[in-house]
Amino acid sequence: MKPISPPVLLIGGAASLLLLWPSILQGGEFYCRVLGLSFFYAALAMAWNILALTGSVSIGHTAFFGLGAYTSALMSHYTAVSPLLCVLLGGASAMVYGVAWHLALRPLRGARYALATLASVEIPRVIVDNWESLTQGSLGLTGIPPLPELKAGQVVLSIGADLRDQYYLLFFLMAAYGLIHYQAVHSRWGWAIRTVREDETAAETIGVPVDRIRLGAVTLSASLTGICGALYAHLMGLIEPSLVFSLHLSAMPLVLSIFGGRYQFYGPVLGSLILYPADQLLFHSWFPSGHGALYGLMIVLTLFLFPSGIGAWLQQKLR
Repeated sequence: MKPISPPVLLIGGAASLLLLWPSILQGGEFYCRVLGLSFFYAALAMAWNILALTGSVSIGHTAFFGLGAYTSALMSHYTAVSPLLCVLLGGASAMVYGVAWHLALRPLRGARYALATLASVEIPRVIVDNWESLTQGSLGLTGIPPLPELKAGQVVLSIGADLRDQYYLLFFLMAAYGLIHYQAVHSRWGWAIRTVREDETAAETIGVPVDRIRLGAVTLSASLTGICGALYAHLMGLIEPSLVFSLHLSAMPLVLSIFGGRYQFYGPVLGSLILYPADQLLFHSWFPSGHGALYGLMIVLTLFLFPSGIGAWLQQKLR
């Protein structure tokens, strides 16, 4: 029987600890909130990295996030559709924009592609900001219905009201995205993605459908990001254009993925579980008004000391 590798053992142990932790620590609602958001940002980072694995670095993924958030929020606001279905519709709207994005930006590569993705955020943001009769403009939407209770036998998760239940929801969201991200790194499709990233001409020569691979990556990445945005709208209960179309939400997945390691399937998760709690629990308490500087310093040090990310360094040490 093939022995279990140390990284797999560590991942399994960490997952078990995170699952048991809320029941062990009583009165830890604040920590549930922080770790739950760490899971959320890990899922968002993995969704972003699926496209980045093809060699196309996006700094405009907040377009998909905001579209997912507003689609789900508006559907819940104006119709009686279940919030769970609205979340899926949010992912679908982001996927449609992803297809349009791919068709428009297909000839671009490198820095030109990154700048174009950033510019593409302005299209949905300006529409949402100015269509006041539908979206309420810059005032945003409030009173967004919470997610309904989920029942599995005797287990009832009140994910719309209980922070511990939201913790488990976001943990399983991260786990589901982790399985998809694993396929994007290690499956046959993942090898095709890697070939496209390294040399498109050589990939086409050996029969890899480059355009189809890029289209699949951007649509999957967009839909997963849109689902994150839709969940965010229902968990927070309010959204506004400046919040869900912000540059911060575009930069966070990139930062977490680079810090954790873009080419390890667990890299974005590792980056999120280290950086976000450190920022909220340590940096913010040490320097309430300047904690962003420490956050940025961590990234600069990582780029110099661990250019392939913490995950790659850790994997090398375990070997």
